[in-house]
Amino acid sequence: MVTLALALTGCKPRARIALHYLPGFVPGSQNIFRPARIAVPPTTGNFGAGDFEVGMIYAADGTVQTPLVVADAPRAFNNALIKGLADAGLVPVALDSNPGDGKPPEGSDFILTSELDQIEVNKRFGADQTVHGQYFTLKAVVRVKFALKNRDGAVLYLDEISGIEDEPPNPVGAEVFLPLETEPAESLSVALSRAVGLLILQPKFRDALPMRPVEATPTSTPAPQSPHH
Repeated sequence: MVTLALALTGCKPRARIALHYLPGFVPGSQNIFRPARIAVPPTTGNFGAGDFEVGMIYAADGTVQTPLVVADAPRAFNNALIKGLADAGLVPVALDSNPGDGKPPEGSDFILTSELDQIEVNKRFGADQTVHGQYFTLKAVVRVKFALKNRDGAVLYLDEISGIEDEPPNPVGAEVFLPLETEPAESLSVALSRAVGLLILQPKFRDALPMRPVEATPTSTPAPQSPHH
């Protein structure tokens, strides 16, 4: 059955999803830290640098309409992570590789590693028709393991975060909500941004980093820096 499914999807034209980070998507995740320098090695994960199949668009009868792929999924997540850390007030320093000793390189206060475990989005059409078109469900998941270390290499934070986006929202009473996102690319971008934002909200992650005073109201966000410039 698996071989048959792969054979069927292999004949379908694939759609490449372009992911993007949504600044401020998770409330409370911006401008909360002092500008400590945090080294960010490339995100790891068993995905490779080429196109990776992240899900499908299914017809109402369950057949595959379009396989969905993302180019270099770990890099796409790493770019979002760097932007999210900068939005939170930190000064991310993008590294070319993870230091052999696992410690921050000279000039950085912390190092944050990330391992992408899951990146998936599926859109399933239903048989029902509404005034807004054919009914569908859309679910996206981005699951990542994070580890934060200080200059001595001591682990300050270690956990797994999942960013999930479900469409349409669950009904409340007799009220049925319309989907906020209709495209797999947008839904997966929301899940990606939520995974980054939820990291910033974790109490243990916040406790490990220097926080801004509550009364501080910065007007700008430090830009990501590279050790090569």
